[in-house]
Amino acid sequence: MQTIDPETIIASHIEPGESVRTAFNAYVNAGLGRRVIGATDRRLIVVRSGYFSLSDKGLLWADPIDQVALHGSYSVWLKSGLNTGNAYVRIRRANGSTVTFNPRNSFIGQAGSAEANIKTLFALISGRV
Repeated sequence: MQTIDPETIIASHIEPGESVRTAFNAYVNAGLGRRVIGATDRRLIVVRSGYFSLSDKGLLWADPIDQVALHGSYSVWLKSGLNTGNAYVRIRRANGSTVTFNPRNSFIGQAGSAEANIKTLFALISGRV
């Protein structure tokens, strides 16, 4: 199966007139599942992805960006004082449910990618819980 980049996956789920502002992959369920998260100028979009290759396995949800909120802080997981590369952000969806993501660019390495992706979400989503 061919691996495609996160922005291409999100772009396949946008509506006319929408533009992708950010897109990245994220891990859920203690790293057992993979998602692609994208923010457009109107919506937060979450797509199911293949685990071993970044691929589009179907739209999970797309909520209006003004109806989602981020919890006021996020956590970086340290082990013996070292950054593991894991950082977790909790999002309240438009329906009131919450989802926690570890938005890393890859499963191994790139220790700062999760934190950078979370900071991007905080810049794009104004709602806070």
